[in-house]
Amino acid sequence: HEETQNINITTAIIAMNIDTKSPVCVTGATGYVAGVLVKELLEAGLTVHAPVRDPSNKEKLTYLTDIADASSGTITFFKADLLDQGSYLESMQGCSVVFHTASPFIMAVPKGKEQEMLLDPAVKGTQNVLKSAAETSSVKRVVLTSSVYAVAVDA
Repeated sequence: HEETQNINITTAIIAMNIDTKSPVCVTGATGYVAGVLVKELLEAGLTVHAPVRDPSNKEKLTYLTDIADASSGTITFFKADLLDQGSYLESMQGCSVVFHTASPFIMAVPKGKEQEMLLDPAVKGTQNVLKSAAETSSVKRVVLTSSVYAVAVDA
């Protein structure tokens, strides 16, 4: 199964024409979806720029640094906040691709607060990331991701 995943990420790298000599940026790198993506990119030998809220929190980053240590790729952490316009600029420098996986994730959102606590920050965060990508000349492609939680409702 792992061999199949490596073939898939390699196929995706080729299909997307990703320059494997330049770094790629993965927002939300400490999240589940991004963690899998980062693992695949590192194992494919890429350099990953990982903007996170607190790059000094080594405990939260351990699993990513462990993956990087065991792979042919490298990872560098940068401080960034989805709601802070411009905070992703440094992490995008030199990157050819931005994988945007970051989004606010709160399990227990009070009824009636979904717009304020989830939707508005997700939209603003995506706008901030896209604006930073547009201002970074090396970025040639942005890949947006989402999950089932983006459309989940409390029935």
